[in-house]
Amino acid sequence: MNPEQMIADLESRAQQLQQRSQQMQEQIHEASSTVTSPNEAVTVQVAPNGALQHIEFSPAAMRLTHVQLSHLVMQTVQKAQINAAEQVASIVEPEFGGTEAMDFLRSFIPQPEEDEAPPPPEDGQVMREVSWSDPAQKPTPPPRPQRPADDDEDGFGSVLR
Repeated sequence: MNPEQMIADLESRAQQLQQRSQQMQEQIHEASSTVTSPNEAVTVQVAPNGALQHIEFSPAAMRLTHVQLSHLVMQTVQKAQINAAEQVASIVEPEFGGTEAMDFLRSFIPQPEEDEAPPPPEDGQVMREVSWSDPAQKPTPPPRPQRPADDDEDGFGSVLR
């Protein structure tokens, strides 16, 4: 093969790579994920990098406790983030599939958690006294130091009395 043909082939490959790279960038830029919770109380949209772009609550959200709602928001956001990450991975898979770079990229895709939602309140209470963990007790402040009964050195008492 002559040198001119080699240069022309390399330039052609470089141009094809640049076009594919541009296409991937556009596809990634357009990728996003919108997920609605199973009870339709929460809808979220995340960007390709997983950043929350939009959150919306339906009237069904008003029937949930703050703990239930926060749990539902986190589950819904996580599902949207996983979907967005999978979209990005599928966009770059044709170019990088089977490589260490692709394995590295996939290692950052969040794994779904199979948590169940907290149970509804038993006594009709809308707000709970405790939130994230087991009932936490308020810390008791340390006792105030006792003043000495008589710290007079001269025996005449306080001048402030």
